[in-house]
Amino acid sequence: MQRFFNIIHQLAKYTELTVISRQKTNEFLPVKSEYPAIENITVLSANENPKPKDIFSILPQKMQKALRYRWYKRNLKGPADGNYLAYYPIVKTLLQKEKFDTVILESPATLNAVSLIRRYDKKVKIIFDAHNVNTNLDAAFLDRKEISKSRYLHTRKTESQLYKTVDAVLACSDKDRDDFNRLNNERLDICVIPNGVSVGEKLYDKGVRCDKPGYLLFCGYLSAKPNSEGLFWFYPFIWPMVKTEFPGLKLVVLGSGTLPAGMGEILNDEDLLFTGLVEDVKPFYNQSAISIVPLKTGSGTRLKILEAMSYGVPVVSTSQGAEGIGYTDGVDIIIADEEKLFAQQIIHLLKDKEQRLLIQKNARQLVERKYDWNIIGNDLSAFINNE
Repeated sequence: MQRFFNIIHQLAKYTELTVISRQKTNEFLPVKSEYPAIENITVLSANENPKPKDIFSILPQKMQKALRYRWYKRNLKGPADGNYLAYYPIVKTLLQKEKFDTVILESPATLNAVSLIRRYDKKVKIIFDAHNVNTNLDAAFLDRKEISKSRYLHTRKTESQLYKTVDAVLACSDKDRDDFNRLNNERLDICVIPNGVSVGEKLYDKGVRCDKPGYLLFCGYLSAKPNSEGLFWFYPFIWPMVKTEFPGLKLVVLGSGTLPAGMGEILNDEDLLFTGLVEDVKPFYNQSAISIVPLKTGSGTRLKILEAMSYGVPVVSTSQGAEGIGYTDGVDIIIADEEKLFAQQIIHLLKDKEQRLLIQKNARQLVERKYDWNIIGNDLSAFINNE
């Protein structure tokens, strides 16, 4: 969601913007203090739109949805898509009344809207904002037999035909761009719009956590598989080695969501502090000596790494976890892919205050130079306007 709000906040600085969302309009109010340009956006909630009254309304709920979907799509095939049914009336009305230069589709679920958009405006520029290369994610899930082959093939087909579906794609990293190009045989217009951070705030006072490190930080939505799997890899194999050197050390697990069944051992460890959802992450970054990113799967740009860098917290990550970031290993981040090396790097950093201070300084400079949302916003505006 942070990427979504940052992108619409940046776009609202340069152009008139209408947002169609499944969120209720009042849910945008709390973020206006952090993203003030959202005040200028027209927000239309699909969840607040009146239920349609048509010939199908007399039928049982399940049947009317199925038939209404086929009527809307003008196609007898495929199961009814609830998202499409929700946003169809709003999109249709908007396109009938107004002329748009660009439409940005925020998730794979919204790709279903392309045919509807083209029905009313064949020339509008349609851009897909790809948070990940889902073909890569599903390939990993298929290898572990967590999804069916048909699901993987459907995902691959969708992403390998983007050049037929949309006019351009926003990718989160150079690697994602290259993967989309391979999937589409170099026939896709792609702009790299990485995740970013707001770097205007001053660094927090680092005295306590630098002189006497007491906390590591793991940050992420726990219901997401890459995060829960990464934590489950770190806890049994790496954490005991670190605790041997620093028995009083605590691990702060910052983020909402629920860990999968079978991870009760982690939840019962008193040295792991689960925060759940918090209003302000800064105090937790401020007390943590190191932020760990032990991820083994996923793609895109890790927002939590950039966030830690912006707050001046040194990061130890796997190469997979840091994928998409233009880092220099040993200068602005520490990379380790094997359990023993990951533990050794954490232990070394905890013991070496000067290296921690040097890495935090270099990391802060990196995000100021390449990952400030104001800079990214300029690039996004230029791409959309063909500048």
